[in-house]
Amino acid sequence: MSRKPTYSFAEKRHSQKGITSTVLGALSAVICIVLVGIAMASGGKGGAYLGAIGMTAVIIAAAGLVTGLRSFKEKNRLSFFSKAGSMINGTILVIWLAIYLFGVR
Repeated sequence: MSRKPTYSFAEKRHSQKGITSTVLGALSAVICIVLVGIAMASGGKGGAYLGAIGMTAVIIAAAGLVTGLRSFKEKNRLSFFSKAGSMINGTILVIWLAIYLFGVR
């Protein structure tokens, strides 16, 4: 026996936490690109200030990833920004980890 299709007439909106996650991911990505450019221009002698700004960007990306994953729990919301924010922040965290590991060796 087939089920009757269910329709929902509630207007779905984008998840607010998903949008926040995407913005945090974009911010961390911009910081990463700028810091890499500055480090290359200074010949790898950026100093502690660049490292501190980089660690702040890592924290921003981690917060964005957590926010993006929590945004999937919101009911009757579109999940485009939740998926985009989670993927951006996860990718940025992997890039920061690779930069850190290459710097340690």
